[in-house]
Amino acid sequence: MASNQVLDDISEKIAGGLRLLGGAKGEVESQVRSIVETALQQFDVVTDERMQVQEAMLKKSRDDMQALNERVDALEAQIKALETHE
Repeated sequence: MASNQVLDDISEKIAGGLRLLGGAKGEVESQVRSIVETALQQFDVVTDERMQVQEAMLKKSRDDMQALNERVDALEAQIKALETHE
């Protein structure tokens, strides 16, 4: 479940309980969401979006590393071929 959905669910449940005590739904949900987001930031929780960005960066790094390894292998093969012709 996306982290935004989790925050929405938590906020809605808390706000639902607070509505029993009175208050405007939208305002209460907004305040609760803000409080929950602040609390989660203190625990350094990684959001789904941040995780996806990190995974994409890692994949690109792996792809770049693979391409570099292939270039090094090709260059080493060329050097070896040149050395055997001397």
